Amino acid sequence: MKWFMKRYFISIIFFFFIQSYGLSMEEVKEIRQEIEKFKSFLKEGDTEEIFTSHSEDKIMENFYKSLKDIKENKYNNKRAQEISDSANNWGKKIREKYKEIIVDSIVIDLGENMSYWFDKSGSIYKSYWSNESKLIYKAKIAIGNEEFKRGTKKDTYIIGEKVLKPEIYWKQRNLKVPYGHPFNSFGARKLELWKDDKYSFYACHGTNATSSIGKHISLGCIRFCNKDILILYELVKENKTVLVVR
Repeated sequence: MKWFMKRYFISIIFFFFIQSYGLSMEEVKEIRQEIEKFKSFLKEGDTEEIFTSHSEDKIMENFYKSLKDIKENKYNNKRAQEISDSANNWGKKIREKYKEIIVDSIVIDLGENMSYWFDKSGSIYKSYWSNESKLIYKAKIAIGNEEFKRGTKKDTYIIGEKVLKPEIYWKQRNLKVPYGHPFNSFGARKLELWKDDKYSFYACHGTNATSSIGKHISLGCIRFCNKDILILYELVKENKTVLVVR
């Protein structure tokens, strides 16, 4: 009888531990709904257009004016700043309601040009399209160009640093391109990928060329639509979220 009771109580404790490990399936469904609602808001706000270079003709038409604005520190994309603040506020509410880290593992499928975001890192060792996994979201991506030996490397990384408003250094013209500028290829957000406590110089980031999504076109980084990287940024945690490329 004592043996039976001991096994019984161990089973009960184990059951409740498993249930409390990460988000419940009900919470996962709620977060998916929250994401879809906010994604609609970003779409209605023309988020992609705000961070996109639009067309080569338009770039060349305003090329020298754009360079001058950058040099004189006059450029300010107010709409990009507003969208950034909205995403930041949305993320704070989500994390306060659920927990500090929501997506703790990301799988990058090079064959499908897709990213899969999970609640618990144990999921990365399972079939990530399984109905039993805690899949939070999935998003189309652009990856490296193998023809130019710039393919995205299969490996396991960690999100080492989150860059809220990335700038980019334009070496040829000795210019620091500000956040929200159409020449800024990092787009809305940047998540640095670290390996062995060092920055790998690869990242997940937005883009100023949304048409590149779904293609093998980058220099090895993983590109997202800006609305997707704005959302992902709010759900991951530095030095906690694992990213697996396979």
